[in-house]
Amino acid sequence: MRQRRLLLTGTALLLSILTYLCTTALIQPPTASAHAYVIGSDPVDGSTVAKMPKAVHISFNAAIGPLSSAHVYFIQGGNLIDAGAAPSQVVLSNTRELIIPLKDPSAQPGGSYEVIWTAVANGDGHTTYGIIGFNVGFSGLIGIGFTGNPILGPSTSNDQEGIQTLDSTGLLAVLWEWLACVALTIWISILIMEQFVLRDNGHGAEFLAQGRKRSSSLQDLCLVTLLLVGSTELFLRIMRIIQVKHSSDFPLALVFSLVTKTNYGHIWLLRMVLVALIMGLLHWTRRSTKRRPISELAQSLARSDPQRPLPIQEAETVDTNQTDDTGRTEKPFRAMPALSLASQRVVWLLLAGLLSFLFVLTNPAAQVLQPHLSAIIFDWLKSLAQDIWFGGFVYLAYVLLPVLRTKNKNFDAKTLVTLLQRLTPVLLASIGIQLVSLLFLSNTSIHDPQQLLTDPYGRTLAVQLMIIAMIVLLSTYILFVLRPRLIRQTQLLPTVEAELADRYARQSALRTMGWRLMITTNILSVLAAGALLCSTLMAFFAPPIVFPEVTYTNQSALPADAVSTQTKQIGTFSVTLELLPGRSSEANTVIMLINGRDRKPVTDAQVQLSATMQIMDMGTGYALITGGNPVYATTFDRRKAFNMAGPWVITVEIERPNQQAVRGTFQVVLS
Repeated sequence: MRQRRLLLTGTALLLSILTYLCTTALIQPPTASAHAYVIGSDPVDGSTVAKMPKAVHISFNAAIGPLSSAHVYFIQGGNLIDAGAAPSQVVLSNTRELIIPLKDPSAQPGGSYEVIWTAVANGDGHTTYGIIGFNVGFSGLIGIGFTGNPILGPSTSNDQEGIQTLDSTGLLAVLWEWLACVALTIWISILIMEQFVLRDNGHGAEFLAQGRKRSSSLQDLCLVTLLLVGSTELFLRIMRIIQVKHSSDFPLALVFSLVTKTNYGHIWLLRMVLVALIMGLLHWTRRSTKRRPISELAQSLARSDPQRPLPIQEAETVDTNQTDDTGRTEKPFRAMPALSLASQRVVWLLLAGLLSFLFVLTNPAAQVLQPHLSAIIFDWLKSLAQDIWFGGFVYLAYVLLPVLRTKNKNFDAKTLVTLLQRLTPVLLASIGIQLVSLLFLSNTSIHDPQQLLTDPYGRTLAVQLMIIAMIVLLSTYILFVLRPRLIRQTQLLPTVEAELADRYARQSALRTMGWRLMITTNILSVLAAGALLCSTLMAFFAPPIVFPEVTYTNQSALPADAVSTQTKQIGTFSVTLELLPGRSSEANTVIMLINGRDRKPVTDAQVQLSATMQIMDMGTGYALITGGNPVYATTFDRRKAFNMAGPWVITVEIERPNQQAVRGTFQVVLS
């Protein structure tokens, strides 16, 4: 038996390590990310383009749902003017791209534009948001808290600080999801312990039956908690969408859209149906067991204790008109065809694995790493191993140990030793799978060790690793220190039965080790709850964003005539204006060439110029030019005009003899 357990443990550990090594050798682990963050846009965030595009394209690192939206605004005098021609749309052929059609590009003014976007991840339902800015012709934001060299690329497109802030909605979401993790862990541990570890044969069958009876209500509580948490989780997702988008949509309409139009909604619905199915199956199983014919109960008792006499008379007769405690007569129970014990174990194991898998599909690893089956499998194995490892000790601390304490406060040493021996290979295999899977997922999530200190996800991961290290030490102490001592004391106890003093010493040592085991498992349970809380926080923060390795440059640097030389039609004149900025202590020169309708230079015009800064009051400079030969030129004193970097507006008024004056403006950027 011992060789079989060692073989099981070694095989599980070896398979985990081989799977990890083969995966990393054949498939380069991609860096993980989660939710839906912007990793690129066209125009590039912070860039200046020569002309207005027909549409704005936003690229995300994960698929987004139809509840995602974006709006393009033109910034004018501190006001936002909508420049969109139609609502934003998710590209059907690429659900990681959002398109915002724009109004007639030729009719849009030059200046600064910003794209305010909100994305609802298709896989996990989390809401992200941010702002993308770009300029057409020149920047209208230079001088308002911005430098002349904006940051190019999507590194500033996501409002990470706001997304990762634990406000009231975010804190409630974390706490409820943590509660779901705790409930799932306890339920799976109860299932594994009772189906594969505890067996009603040999010594201690009565105590184990009491433990199962005690865990029955705990199972119901866990499943009801999963249903309640699932409903609350969906409600908090909707509240987050309304809070970010300032939406006036009816919440039920948003719920319907989220459930029916996103993968997260489909998985959530399957999860709720599966929990309800498990509750129904569990109720049917208990009802069938409770109302089994007495002959079957007698046979079960005979299997559990061969020395116990069979109640033959009770086994042969079954009362077909049973009366309950209220005096009502119940109808005879017709036992449905019962599954074999092995079949029941397989069914429950499949249900537990499927429920855990549905939770894994909405975890961070499955969002961006979805094409890589290895990442999802490792996350699933980690989840199951974690549930068995943590939940096994929780079950031992709060269900079995209180039952195994006798009236004189001693522990049933033989039963306790038997349980620990059965539990050891299961726990060792779970610990090995958990550590190997955690190593793989941490490697795909953190690509720079500094992120363990600078990023909230990395800091939470570092705390979780420290907690897991303490849990490993406590587990090692229980399995390899306390367990051998318990076995030795239990083996020596019968040999000192005649000597009361030695027997009392052995019993005292067993009692002490039992209390140590109870205290250690209680501490381990608290640490396990902390590790689960860290997992929930990591899902909220999401792994650090990994942007494409692209060196961004201005998509279209300002052409020469956009800054220093420009040509415009003013009335019947074609006017070419050139700004020659002087040095810091020199004046700025404006040169103009005016052509008439016949394309010949105009030399008899009187030109009045005024220069003002577009975004703030820096004074107005004036100049008057009379006659050109054929060039009109003038200078502006630096104290009155062009005294600060940024966009300036030059107003030109042209008047010829016996003709009405015409006026036009030029926009130039002084760097």
